[in-house]
Amino acid sequence: LLEKTRDKQIRFSRILSVTTMLLYCTTRMRASSLVGVLFRENTFTSSRFGRNLSSSSRTSSSLSYGMMMMMMNTRGKTTSKSLGWESSKANSLSSKSAYSTGSNSAKNAITKQSFSAPPQKVVARPGVLASDGMPRYPNLTVPGLLRGSDYIGTCSFALTGTLLAASKGLDCFGAPIIGLITAVGGGTIRDFVLGAGRRAFWMEEQEYVYLALATGVATFFGWEYAKKHFEVVRDDAWWIEASDALGVGAFCVIGCMNGVRAGVSAINCIACGVFTATGGGVVRDVIVGRPPRIFHSYATAYATPAAAGAATYLLARKMGVSTSARIISGVTVGILGRVASESGNVRLPLYESEEAKANAKIKGDHRL
Repeated sequence: LLEKTRDKQIRFSRILSVTTMLLYCTTRMRASSLVGVLFRENTFTSSRFGRNLSSSSRTSSSLSYGMMMMMMNTRGKTTSKSLGWESSKANSLSSKSAYSTGSNSAKNAITKQSFSAPPQKVVARPGVLASDGMPRYPNLTVPGLLRGSDYIGTCSFALTGTLLAASKGLDCFGAPIIGLITAVGGGTIRDFVLGAGRRAFWMEEQEYVYLALATGVATFFGWEYAKKHFEVVRDDAWWIEASDALGVGAFCVIGCMNGVRAGVSAINCIACGVFTATGGGVVRDVIVGRPPRIFHSYATAYATPAAAGAATYLLARKMGVSTSARIISGVTVGILGRVASESGNVRLPLYESEEAKANAKIKGDHRL
């Protein structure tokens, strides 16, 4: 009778442990937490019956855990993904144990392993502004003013892109589309490069499409008329250069912020800033059949100020200053670099050969 009672107890403990495992799986609990729950103590306590199970029951619990692990391995990547399995997290318990009792070399190895983990993507809670983000619409805060500068730069890039396309003979459809590409093309390239299932920013923030298209259409149909009736409207007006410089400063910082939130390295964050500020212009130049200005010396330096602005933002972030100070420093360097290159006619050095100089002169390098 005692033997039958013990067998029933063993069978019951096995059923209870397997049921517990299945419940944890259905609630999508992490495997590392599962291990911690089962083996936190030497005995598996049944809170319902108020007593500890025997050693045979603990053995059956271990067997059930082994069965569960076999099921997870059989399901493969699907099971691992559904449970949020991560190898670094699965070893966290053993790493902590080794750290508390191991040698200095083991502790150093564990510390290096924790610092070598891939960077986490920054996700802001709803209604809370991320440290490297902006509000959805402009306001009187520094991040809000950055959003306003982004709008101004979008309209400026759309205007210049439409004017260039119209001067090349594109019609009332093609010219505004080129203006749209100039305005949002850089951010689109940035989002494509960052990947990880990101959609182009203007898919979520459609106001950028509306701003660029409205500016392009108004420029195509009204620019020549405005030039005849308003003295301030000229192809080389100062406010065009000023808004363009503001756009470069804002775009390079915004692109860098996107890279930071995506968790990429510093050099890639700077690349994101350069892509955002110059990518649309490169696509525009290719479409209209003009050498891309950022790669040739017929135009003043453009990508270099964008890279300097993005690098300044990262440096300020590394120094631990506030988000507002980072934005102001990055945008200011980008604007000043663009203004200095335009007013001082700054161009990057050429290759030292007669053929290179002759080709640069044909393309419009006025230094030669």
